[in-house]
Amino acid sequence: MKTIELRRRAARTPAQILRQVADPRTWAAEDTAVTVHRGAAEGIHLTTRTHIPASKLPPAASRFLGDGAELRQDVRADPVGPEAQAADVRIDAEVVGAPVDVDVAIALRVVGEGTDIHAITRIASSVPLFGSMIESALEPYVESLLTERLDQLIDL
Repeated sequence: MKTIELRRRAARTPAQILRQVADPRTWAAEDTAVTVHRGAAEGIHLTTRTHIPASKLPPAASRFLGDGAELRQDVRADPVGPEAQAADVRIDAEVVGAPVDVDVAIALRVVGEGTDIHAITRIASSVPLFGSMIESALEPYVESLLTERLDQLIDL
């Protein structure tokens, strides 16, 4: 299993950040479909499906997936009030058809005048003997995607 840990600091509250997480525009990208099951007020639940062309896949992954893949993300968070000092976001992701699971736990905690964003990602492959090689090949790609999403949640 590979673990990626990233931290950011935002000038907004956890509730404001969760509203942005619940907004489909946050997840919008080329070849991405977003389905919102519940918004921030009810407790976030949304699903994204993104086509990943073979040219953007690590070579080890493209061997398994051929011409491309679909990244499916299931994003969830419990509802919080506007004055909440903490919130958590969970993302369960998979590359459909690949023997890899990606789990992201994002903790939002008010510290001083801002909110710390702490994300821990675990990449696990069930392929005997070659699982760690697949995890290592996917690690930079997953880290790049997560970095892009976290950077959207902070005030630059």
